[in-house]
Amino acid sequence: MLSIREARGDEWPLWRDLRLRALADSPDAFGQTLADARTHDEAQWRSYVAPRSDATRLVAERDGAPVGMCVVVIADDQRAANVYAMWVAPEARGAGAGRALVEAALAWARSRAVLDVTSHVSDRHPAAKRLYLRCGFVATGERAPLRRGSEIQSDILVARLPPLVMGVVNVTPDSFSDGGSYLAPDAAIAHGLQLVRDGADILDIGGEATNPRATPVTADEELRRVLPVIERLAGAAPLSIDTTKASVARAAASAGASIVNDVSGGLFDRAMAETVGELDVTYIAGHLRGRSLADVFAAEGSVSWQTVAAELADRIATLPRGRVWVDPGIGFGKGGDPEGNVALLRHAGDIGATLRRPVVVGPSRKRFLRRLLGAARPGWPGLDVLDAASALASIAGLRAGAHVVRVHNVALLRTAWTAYNKE
Repeated sequence: MLSIREARGDEWPLWRDLRLRALADSPDAFGQTLADARTHDEAQWRSYVAPRSDATRLVAERDGAPVGMCVVVIADDQRAANVYAMWVAPEARGAGAGRALVEAALAWARSRAVLDVTSHVSDRHPAAKRLYLRCGFVATGERAPLRRGSEIQSDILVARLPPLVMGVVNVTPDSFSDGGSYLAPDAAIAHGLQLVRDGADILDIGGEATNPRATPVTADEELRRVLPVIERLAGAAPLSIDTTKASVARAAASAGASIVNDVSGGLFDRAMAETVGELDVTYIAGHLRGRSLADVFAAEGSVSWQTVAAELADRIATLPRGRVWVDPGIGFGKGGDPEGNVALLRHAGDIGATLRRPVVVGPSRKRFLRRLLGAARPGWPGLDVLDAASALASIAGLRAGAHVVRVHNVALLRTAWTAYNKE
């Protein structure tokens, strides 16, 4: 049986043996030489498998025996990643190990909201290039030396990954669109499982509403609402905790959440930066202005994408190095003005390029969509119309370069996105 797993931090002898065997078997496939690798001491080999938030080392095993390896590293620009050192032992070639390693590498990168994955493939190994092409990579036409001073050239291949869909699970009585519908834990859990069936890649679980009319709650009340849901949904999908409180973030991470979605970007709780630095989580830094929701909604107005990017850069600068995504905060302090919010969606890619971070957008069911649709009479727009507008707004953000989209109606977005991309 073939399986792929991540190498543990204490498995440096296994990783060393695989690497040395790979370099001996395929000396013209890697940027490193066998002679160089043989000079490494134990400390260097340990460093290769030491836990890192921006990298993974994958091991292929057949019936428990290691038969392949692969490294994935997120670039300094966290929207991109590189695949290195992919190798399969001769006895396992032709049995699907190479494809399984590449697909596992792409899945890991996509879970980090990476859109572009690059690999350099030696022109001495056409079979490896064919494998990457079968896995969705395309040739860029660019070439580079395999290693410094080498006559061997490598082809630069790139795989474009699909964006992530984050489904909303509001465990609240006063969220603006579905408040009270999923306040009971069983209802919230059932809703989360349905969102996964509908195609959600992530579930975003929140226990405190953040709309202008919502009532603030204590950390204890927020945890009372969300912890049973997180504990039951752990394993169904990657989980995000939608909170502005450091204590809630810490408890949710212990219960199974791997993402902290903070709409305030740390402004509401100064302990948040230190807390996420201590946790092995992805942090979503949202944009707004003010130290409370009352402050945010009391001083609403349009904000240019350049200003949003600059202020998010200031937030990122206060955070420890780690996995950070950014959210321009559609609707948060930007008012119900359609033009200003739509402009932020249209410039999602520019924000990501400026900050070199994956971008999350969440236009779903926001006030600006109601105004865009002309909410001039009672009952209009209905939820079906609002969800259709939400799907279109989300696609606009994805077209512009967003990496993650947060929505209430996952099934509708998936259908619309599939139709949009149909050739």
